[in-house]
Amino acid sequence: MRIFIPDYKFLQYRYNPETGRYQKQPSKFAFQKMPFDLKIEQTRAQHIAGQGAEMIVTGRFVNKKREFFSGLRRTNSPNWFHGNDYEIVQGKKKMSLVVFRISNNDEFLNVYYFNRFYKESPQERAHLVNSFIQFVNNQRGEE
Repeated sequence: MRIFIPDYKFLQYRYNPETGRYQKQPSKFAFQKMPFDLKIEQTRAQHIAGQGAEMIVTGRFVNKKREFFSGLRRTNSPNWFHGNDYEIVQGKKKMSLVVFRISNNDEFLNVYYFNRFYKESPQERAHLVNSFIQFVNNQRGEE
């Protein structure tokens, strides 16, 4: 059975121990919705932890606003998480699904950004994320 995988952007970040942040690696294609660097930390806000996100991933503050902010929800696969991003387009909130993979040694953070694609149903979203992880692992020859 073939599964539908929506269009996504792939970005890779590498951990910089001097800054404690993951820094975006050069890519052929620019994608400006994700900042240059990201930080992963434990969730302090109860309302975020209560939604299943024990950790968050954040960008820096620019003009008193975060460049990026998402909870990291665990998946059925080790080191894989999902979250979301949003933007306001013509006065309407547009959600985007974001899938994250942290390498086994924490050196790399891979980001798969589904621009303006999001499943509102938690069950449908979990199914899509798990199918996507299987798709990526198959592409890389992993189980």
